[in-house]
Amino acid sequence: MRISTVIVLLSALALNGCTGDNANVNSNSNSNANTSANANRADFTPPAPIKPLEAPNPAFKACNPYFPLVPGSIVKYVVNYSSGVVGDLTIIVDSAEEGGRKIFTQRSQLIDRSGGMQIIQTITRKFACDGERVLILSETTDSNIAGQKSTVDFEYRENSLMMADVHSMSTKGTTWTHAFRQVIRSQGQPPARMDTMTVIIFEVVGPEDVTTSVGTFKAIKVNRRIGDNATIDYYVPGLGLVKRQAKEGGTWELKEYSGLKVGG
Repeated sequence: MRISTVIVLLSALALNGCTGDNANVNSNSNSNANTSANANRADFTPPAPIKPLEAPNPAFKACNPYFPLVPGSIVKYVVNYSSGVVGDLTIIVDSAEEGGRKIFTQRSQLIDRSGGMQIIQTITRKFACDGERVLILSETTDSNIAGQKSTVDFEYRENSLMMADVHSMSTKGTTWTHAFRQVIRSQGQPPARMDTMTVIIFEVVGPEDVTTSVGTFKAIKVNRRIGDNATIDYYVPGLGLVKRQAKEGGTWELKEYSGLKVGG
């Protein structure tokens, strides 16, 4: 179960910009890939791609262009982990009224491209707008790795900030944080609730041009840290995250999008 739990944590945290436990993934996933996982590669059948519940409304304006929660939008990334695993990540957004408040649900589907590790993960996160700021309310990761299923729930501290307001994003040195505890549920085991709260620190580095497979953009560079682990994220108005570079070598890169427009 160690392989399953470690990759669940890695992939779920990757969506938040964390990169912990990568050394464990390197050693364990390689041995696994050389045995049963590779033997079953031909049996790996990716699930149907996720789709939003509604078509995007061209007149809709997101509360924050750097984290555009646009119902009906679709973004796709290629995710490269330092362990050698390559995944295709699709993220869609829907919206609904909950308790008189507009809530945005973001669903993410991560699929192992090679089939060697047989990874399928669905991550569901809920957000709300506070003016131009984006608050993250909840997160759940459901994983199926070579037939082993597990779930991680993220219990976020109240008023956890996912994205600062537009003025703050244009100000070098601006910082903000969000924090959570994890509850891990694996097959055949009781839930394990982490007592320690994980705190993510964000800091605006400044404007920088960034090149991806879909073009070159003027972006805002943001550093995210958990202790010694760090990633550099590049956010483009209207598109949101277009590229991620982790300290240990992992990367995300935007490869396709719809329902969004550069500049918001």
